Amino acid sequence: MSFKQLISELKEEGKGLMSMEQYINVGYVAELLAPCNFLIFGLGEDAKVWQEINKNGRTVFLEDDQEWLQKFDPDKYEIHPVSYHTKVQDHLSVGFDPEKLKMELPESVTNTSWDLIFVDGPLGHQPPRPYAGPGRMQSIYTAHTLLKPGGICIVDDLGRQIESKYSSHFFGTGNLLNIVENKVGILKKS
Repeated sequence: MSFKQLISELKEEGKGLMSMEQYINVGYVAELLAPCNFLIFGLGEDAKVWQEINKNGRTVFLEDDQEWLQKFDPDKYEIHPVSYHTKVQDHLSVGFDPEKLKMELPESVTNTSWDLIFVDGPLGHQPPRPYAGPGRMQSIYTAHTLLKPGGICIVDDLGRQIESKYSSHFFGTGNLLNIVENKVGILKKS
């Protein structure tokens, strides 16, 4: 089944938080690189799509929400529970300090050369919505440190201030390859 068919089925079932155009763009990049080492911050209804597109590669999910962790069979998905120690509203005091952004991850994650990383978590609501969640400062920093040179990082919600600020800082504005509907950014690590 093509990645477009997988995405169409997902959307027809009323699942997935991105638009069809955003999914198509992410799916296209994933299919171009597959099979590859694909790391995803966040576990959601679209997990099956990413795993299927990369079926002969390694697809790993990092998730901090216990409810989402309970929804997936660990025999079918490689999932690692993670914790974040930041709060989105503290992004100014966190800054770009590696000590404040460092995450504890299993060696099987840190010792892998990642071709593609999708930052789709954790929760990081910010104005005009009320602040909520850890924010994506740590996941964007970690994606940059784990991604191999020339690798691709996709950041959901790049149109938000914090995701934009941290992606620009770590990846550089010149490495933004595309932004879909002012929401999903596709960046390359130089």
